[in-house]
Amino acid sequence: MEDISWLMPGNYNVPNPKKSKEPPLVRLALDTLNDEQDSVLRNWIEIVFPYILDYFSLRDAKGTSYQSAKELTEDLDIPVEKREKIINKLVNLKDQSLAVHLLNAALGGWTLVKLGGLDELQQRYYLAAMTMHDLNKIVLPRLGSTRMDGKEWEKYKTAFLEWGEALHLWDFIARQYWQDVAFLAQNAEDARGANLTLANFPDLQLPPNQLMDLVDFVRFGDLVASIAHHPDDLEQESMRGLLRRTVGGKYIIRSHRTNENRGLLTQAIHNAVLEQAEKVNWKAFLFFPDGVTYFAPKDSNDPDLSKIPKAVRNNTLEIVKKGVGSLVTREGKGIKYYPDLVEVANVSLATETIIRRTFGIISEKKTPVTGARRDKIRQKFAHLSDLDWEYPANLQTDRLAEGLNGITGLIEDYYGLDKEAIAQHILNSLKLTNYFEDWKRIPSDGGVPHSWYYLAGHYMRQHPTLNESELEQVMLTTVPEILQQLGKPDRPPPFAFLDQYIAQVLTVTGSTEKHNFKAELDRYHLNKAKRKREAICSICNSAFDIREEFSNYSNKRVTSGSKESKRGICTICQVEKLLRRYGMDADLVPENETIYLHLYPAYYFTPETALMMKLAYDNFAQSSFVELDKDFFAQEYNPNYVPRLDIFRIGLDPNENLKRRTKKGYATGKMHGYYLLGIPYLGEKPTDTEAWYMAAIKALLAPITFGVKLVASRNPVPVYNSGADFKETIIIDGVHTYWLHGMKETIFRLDELEKAIPAVFSIYSLTAQAYKDSRNFPVWNQLNTVCQSLDTSPLYVFHYADRIQANSKAEDLPMWLAEKLIHYYEILISYYKGDDPMQMIRDIVDKYACFYRASGFAAYARLRPLNVAMKVVLDSLPHTSKDDLKLMIEGHLIALVDGVLDKQTDGYIPEEVKKDIAQRQEAIETFSGSFLEQVFYDYCKGERSLLRQHINLIRKGSEAYYVKTYSKKKNQQETK
Repeated sequence: MEDISWLMPGNYNVPNPKKSKEPPLVRLALDTLNDEQDSVLRNWIEIVFPYILDYFSLRDAKGTSYQSAKELTEDLDIPVEKREKIINKLVNLKDQSLAVHLLNAALGGWTLVKLGGLDELQQRYYLAAMTMHDLNKIVLPRLGSTRMDGKEWEKYKTAFLEWGEALHLWDFIARQYWQDVAFLAQNAEDARGANLTLANFPDLQLPPNQLMDLVDFVRFGDLVASIAHHPDDLEQESMRGLLRRTVGGKYIIRSHRTNENRGLLTQAIHNAVLEQAEKVNWKAFLFFPDGVTYFAPKDSNDPDLSKIPKAVRNNTLEIVKKGVGSLVTREGKGIKYYPDLVEVANVSLATETIIRRTFGIISEKKTPVTGARRDKIRQKFAHLSDLDWEYPANLQTDRLAEGLNGITGLIEDYYGLDKEAIAQHILNSLKLTNYFEDWKRIPSDGGVPHSWYYLAGHYMRQHPTLNESELEQVMLTTVPEILQQLGKPDRPPPFAFLDQYIAQVLTVTGSTEKHNFKAELDRYHLNKAKRKREAICSICNSAFDIREEFSNYSNKRVTSGSKESKRGICTICQVEKLLRRYGMDADLVPENETIYLHLYPAYYFTPETALMMKLAYDNFAQSSFVELDKDFFAQEYNPNYVPRLDIFRIGLDPNENLKRRTKKGYATGKMHGYYLLGIPYLGEKPTDTEAWYMAAIKALLAPITFGVKLVASRNPVPVYNSGADFKETIIIDGVHTYWLHGMKETIFRLDELEKAIPAVFSIYSLTAQAYKDSRNFPVWNQLNTVCQSLDTSPLYVFHYADRIQANSKAEDLPMWLAEKLIHYYEILISYYKGDDPMQMIRDIVDKYACFYRASGFAAYARLRPLNVAMKVVLDSLPHTSKDDLKLMIEGHLIALVDGVLDKQTDGYIPEEVKKDIAQRQEAIETFSGSFLEQVFYDYCKGERSLLRQHINLIRKGSEAYYVKTYSKKKNQQETK
């Protein structure tokens, strides 16, 4: 039998689970799966799934980078054109890790397993088969002719049993059932890998007919994991046949979908549909960012979509009503309310809010403005001198005047009455009717409500004993009486326009309607480039009803620069803006201190994984880099350890996490497939580097830790409707330039993370150790310096040795630091895939270590031969020949060795060359020639200026390598 040891688990560098933490994804699952029906699934997650994460979180199940695709196909004996076609196909497939693929396959069919009434053993068969159904992908690092199915039974058996052992599968289901499991796994696909030949399975434990019944459940799970990218992907005939055979045709597959993703508003739509679907017994089993897939009873009714708009409006009102007070403010002209108040509150709540906020804003610490305004209006309009201007100019008058002015505006907005009619109602209620003609004569000069100051003054003259509380009660009693007289406003309910919007974006099963991006783009160009008159939204570029936005402070337009501009913010974005403000303390505009992670499943969540993710997002707490680095460094930055790295502090002390639960996340509600998580900087006035540094590193870790795809951006608006809209695993949008220098890439395929994650930890750790403030905290702004240096040469890793030595109070370069810096360097050079100057340094140091070693710990002693060679070259004349330079270096080195032998110079000569002059001479000649060839003429291009420029980097790299390889303790052998 062909040797397949290279296919086995030992070929994977996985961490020792006994010396590492439990994967947070496993902890989340065990904390959420409390249903008795999920006991077998819980057991599988506890026993098997941690090892699936260890082995397969960084292994591609679908798409891959160009470099990896090229490596996968390099052994194929096919024409170049066909190879390129295969490469392009692999590159264009969407990313998904094999760990997530296996989880999706197992859980994607789990609801069907429960509907099918499988007993405990059958459930174990199902989960075990899903674990092993993609053995080809597990064992094959390259595409080729090797097949791990029935045609290669002996190889398959060996791999199957050994991988079952590695994944602890035989602790979940007894090994005696392995052939039954293998039969199910090999028949998970109708075509590729199918093996229904019972002779290949001589030791089956179940009758073949029972196994064939289970095959359909396994095929369903595999199909779901392979083809489900959007909610309606499963509505096809092959699925109908499987449902007929598994659950007797009692269920069919249905779905709902939105054709765009606004964020919280879209979440509210999905939640409303889910509630209606539950009422008709539709069972949600796949959650996508753009909708949900259901098992629907065959004869069930459709959800009542007519109730969706009202549910979404009520959800919106519930979220924003707690913030109506913030929609009332005081500016230079008095109490003002924002138009949003009319949209989110009924007239009673709005007027009450105006009154209470008026008395809250105009506190006793304020200076009354009534007197100054009275003097101004009298001076400016002399014809008003016949009016009675004698009234109190105190804070009570300010409060009453500004409150009445605000109420007048509100009643005008709600009822459409003119101001005179409203004033008559108010004056009648306050028994000030005889002042109506005076009120009409006083102008509103520059927007200041002078007429209301006049009337309020006269009311306070009549009621001078009213204190603040009593006056507030007068207003709270008077205004409802007016509203009762006016009756219910004849206006649509709040957010009535959502009815039309929801009808446009929501479809339930079978619809092929797509968002018309071309029409939206054409409309944008018509409005922006050709200055057409149709208004467009400054945020989403839609043609929904546009409202101009004005600054809270200057009252100037904030979305346009001229009166002719038709740009503003549409009503839909205004709703989303309100939801963000009151649902997650955020806005639609980018914030300086917050970076948003747009999280998408790869490719879907199930009811079980949705619960897991909800717990993760709800309990998110900031973790520091130092905490993560300590855990990760202990594993030597092994990327396979990342699934066990708890970036969200899921398994840590909840009381401690409460202190650090700083985030901007979605409001509570039923989970669907998209989540927005804002990571603010834990400090004041962050620089761009400080705002990005933790968000960027979490962007690289989250896809592996939680099996998601993501976009990291300052933009709080979803960049994509679904994770299926982009093939990559990570997109980092608008990151600071330190990242571009240090990491160079902002888009990552899954396979690229294996080297990218250790690389970013190396850069961050180097910075954190080299630059510390007075409190011994890392100075993250220095990431710019470190990354720019590394962009110049990766040898700059060793440049920071002196700073780290000083911070750690080490006199000379210690062994631990040398090893650490070399480790950082090796990680970075593997990531950068460029020239490796340390290869030159290693060779040079090895060559001079053959004839000289330092007896102490001083850097100059460790580097003596190298320093001698460099000095000779730098002190030589430019026209000196290579042969002459070599002879000059050899002469100085012979003198150095003689000085050591005569004990005139510190150091010692290795025993193997100490007594052999010819051997020493040969070693010196070899070093001299190699130094000139590799360092001077190759690396420095024969330019003394370049050697002078690189000299310190070469020295630092050489010292680190020497310390790691040749450093000896004082009691070790020295020259006799």
